[in-house]
Amino acid sequence: MEEVKAEETTLRKTELKALQAQINPHFLYNTLDSISWMCEEGKTEEAVLMVNSLAKLFRISISRGQEIIPIEKEVQHAECYLKIQKFRYTNHFDYEFDVEESCNAYYCNKITLQPLIENALYHGLNMMDDGHIAIRIREDGDDIVMEVEDNGVGMSEEQIAELFVNDGTDNHGIGVKNVNDRIKIYFGDKYGITVRSELDEGTCVTVRIPKVTEERKYEK
Repeated sequence: MEEVKAEETTLRKTELKALQAQINPHFLYNTLDSISWMCEEGKTEEAVLMVNSLAKLFRISISRGQEIIPIEKEVQHAECYLKIQKFRYTNHFDYEFDVEESCNAYYCNKITLQPLIENALYHGLNMMDDGHIAIRIREDGDDIVMEVEDNGVGMSEEQIAELFVNDGTDNHGIGVKNVNDRIKIYFGDKYGITVRSELDEGTCVTVRIPKVTEERKYEK
């Protein structure tokens, strides 16, 4: 029984790493293309800031092979992604972070927020003017709750259901299904993603995970 349990744990972590390894090459190509354009136009300061954000984003993505990282690092990763997209799509959207400071030291799956933000940008806001994305993280009893909310076009019940069927890798890299799967693989079926949306009003994606500390992360 112990051997079977060990094999199941190994399989779970192998599957988790495979899911995390799905990186969106289009984002990298488009970002490098934007940096090249900035250099050609003499916008060197903007290009340097974009390169620095890209480097930090990938450094956190790698995270020395760690499967889960501090929420503080996850927020930094999301901020780098948004800074890059803000350079690429000037004046199309704005964003805000509302993170309870007490949450920063807890751990989450790496690359949790960025795919949800990407989904909000490309499918919710559809790069419309006056788009807004709010990222909120708070404690809720023994859990941590993360929310990514946009004021975009919204989704039908059918479209919401599709998010949990299609992993999104064909179009925009890691999708909502991927993030949800990784959370459940690591923390169990009681945790994961829920989505509420109103057509023409916007969408809120909620992530629920347990409070995991530096000590507890090694128990997984």
